[in-house]
Parts: sequence; structure tokens; C-alpha cells
Amino acid sequence: METNYLIELAKPNDLEQIMKVIDDARQLLKTQNSGQWQDGTPSENTIRQDILNKAFYVLKEGIKILAVMAVLDYEKDYDQLQSGSWQVAGSYFVIHRFAVTSSARQKGIASKMLQFVEHLAHEKQQAAVRIDTHEKNIPMINLLKKNGYRAVGVAILEGNKVRIAFEKPIQ
Repeated sequence: METNYLIELAKPNDLEQIMKVIDDARQLLKTQNSGQWQDGTPSENTIRQDILNKAFYVLKEGIKILAVMAVLDYEKDYDQLQSGSWQVAGSYFVIHRFAVTSSARQKGIASKMLQFVEHLAHEKQQAAVRIDTHEKNIPMINLLKKNGYRAVGVAILEGNKVRIAFEKPIQ
């Protein structure tokens, strides 16, 4: 039986559930020794601001939030890659703060989230979707490759966070 998932803009009263999903993902990342999100990012304030800016999405099953992500239309740290280069010129969407709760992993939910952003990007005439992740976040790297994203180089976020930059052209 196909489960009905709803992807929608997050509301301020979703924040508590969102932070539980983020904390759950933070624990998984800790087991990978990646350092990603171990400094307290993303913070509740950052996510609250994303919600107010109508840039934060949740995937729900009923009232339970299973996955979260910010979808932005610019990332200053993407202006200059440390190595490599973006393959697609023009406007783009950026996915940040992407997480799926542990009970919902391995069910295709992360792919549904990516497909949602790609559809949104197509509707809004964006040339590409860009995302980055830590080199030790193998599940995320595999997810991105499986969904047609290409590693194009290395981005430095917030001045010192080395991340693999991925991009997918949108037709």
C-alpha cells in the first residue's frame, strides 16, 4: 500500500518536531565521525528564520514530520568553489539542513524530498539544484548520486567547513 506523504512549507508550530528530526540526524552523523552538525548547527534560530522566510519544508505522514529541508535561492559560499566548478550557469536552488528521521530511513523519503525540490526548481525556472555534504556522509553521497546529482568540486562553508559540492541540472 502506498503511503501518503505530504510535503509542505513548515509552520512555526512545527519547530519542536523539526528539531527532533535534526537532533536524530545529528546523532547519526556523530556515528560517522564526520563532524557535520556536531557544532550545534543548524540552530533552532536558523530554522525559525527559514520558516519565517518560507524556505523550510517538511515531509509529513499524517501529523508526524519524517523529513525536513531548507530550500534557498542562493548560497554565498557557493560563489567560489575551493576546487572544481559548477557545471550549470544561471539561477539555482540550494538544499540545506536536509534530514530524515531514523524511523523513516531506507523508505525512499529522501528521494521524494529531492524530487520535490527538482519539480519546484523546474516550476520556478531554476537552472540547477545544488547541495553539499561532508565527505564522510556516505548515505547522503549515495542518495545524491542515485538521484542524478554530480560531484562538481569542493565548497568551503562558513569559512572552514569543507564539503563536497553536488549539482543537478534542471530541464
